[in-house]
This record gives sequence, C-alpha cells and structure tokens, in this order.
Amino acid sequence: MRLAALVGSAVGYLTLYRVSALVWERSPARALTFLRRWSVAAWRWLGLEVRADGAPFPDPCVYVANHRSYLDVPVLAGVLGASFMSRADVAGWWVVGAAARLTGAVFVDRDRPHGRVRAARALVHRLASGSVVVFPEGTTGGERLPGPFHPGLFRLLHRVRVPVVPVTVRYDDRRAYWTDESGMATHLWLRVLAASRLTAAVHVGAALDPRAEADAESLARSVYRAVCRPIEDGGELVGGP
Repeated sequence: MRLAALVGSAVGYLTLYRVSALVWERSPARALTFLRRWSVAAWRWLGLEVRADGAPFPDPCVYVANHRSYLDVPVLAGVLGASFMSRADVAGWWVVGAAARLTGAVFVDRDRPHGRVRAARALVHRLASGSVVVFPEGTTGGERLPGPFHPGLFRLLHRVRVPVVPVTVRYDDRRAYWTDESGMATHLWLRVLAASRLTAAVHVGAALDPRAEADAESLARSVYRAVCRPIEDGGELVGGP
C-alpha cells in the first residue's frame, strides 16, 4: 500500500503540474513547488523522519552534498526545494525523468565527448534563476566519509563564483545506503519499505564564497571539509557514536 501510494501520488502531482502548465505555461519554479510538496508527503510513505539543521540559502546557489542513496533526492528536494544535477539516463526514467526535466534538472552525459561541457553550460544557465543540488562523488558511497569530489565541478564553480553551500545527509541506519548491486526496486522493497522507520538528518552549512579561495583545488578542499564536519562531529549515523 505504501509503494502504491508513493507511485500514485507521484503520477498525481505530475499530472496536476501539467494541467497547471496548460493554464499558466511551464515554469521550473512551479514544478519545484510541486516536487517539494510531493517529497514531503513521500517521507511518510517511505517511513522517513527528516530533521533539518539549517535553512535553504535565499538566493541561487550550488548545494554540494554527500550521496548515500536514491532516498537523498526526496529528502533534499523536500528540505531545499532545488533542482538536481543528474546523469543523463535519468531523463528517460518513467515519472522520475519527467519530473527532473520539468524542474530544470541539469543532465550530464559522461559517455559523450562534449557531455560535461554541455552540462557546465546548462548549470550556469540554471543558476541564473534557481539553485541546484550536486553530488560531486558521482555515485553513492558506503564509507564513513564521502568519497573524493570530482575536481571538474569546482573548476567551474570557481569561475562562476556563485555561493556554494555544503550539505550533509546522515541516516540512522546503514540499510538506507544504496551501495550494493541490488536494483533500486529491490532495495526499496526489502531494505526500506519492509523494515522499520528511518531517520534522516540534513545539515545545511554556511555558504562558501568561491572568491575567498585561491583556486579550484582550495575550494574543493574547503567544501569537502564542510560536508564531512557533521559526520566527524556527530558520527556517521544519526543517534550513533
């Protein structure tokens, strides 16, 4: 029933937005409002209790977050109300891809020669009107601290010079992590929906000004330290040692 409610509500919100677009035209900002409302509703169906420490940045920025699971997306969409940078194949996913396109997601095609260049241009364009969440690890990770941040993103951010806001997602149980070879549907069914509730804590750090950093490498180090700090101070798991 929870899975049916989750999927059915996603289809419902997507349909409502498309109806609104017929009346008021398409708007990524309005689509994000629908996504944020669905995400908050989805927390209950996913069995998630979400706690936020810190508030979303008031102006367009890049949120740089660690990446544990696909659960990070509804968690951060509900807390931050921002669009996402995602790999290109997500654009073709049923419901998820449509929502991503409508909310102004930035897609990266890593397999094409100029894919990253196009993504960089799309990111700059998107930041003119809204914030974007980026997972610089490039994949989900199960280690205590985030994996290495890809340097290319920070070379771009150092040039664009928009505020960079570190964000840390922590869960109270490692079963939230999607790091094995099981498919998303299998993990969702067996590790999330069929088990007890999960707690997710989102730590929104202070914005960093790229102009204060000497170069892209320095910016990457500063952001990485800021993303790691809540884990180092509070532990890997919420409520853990």
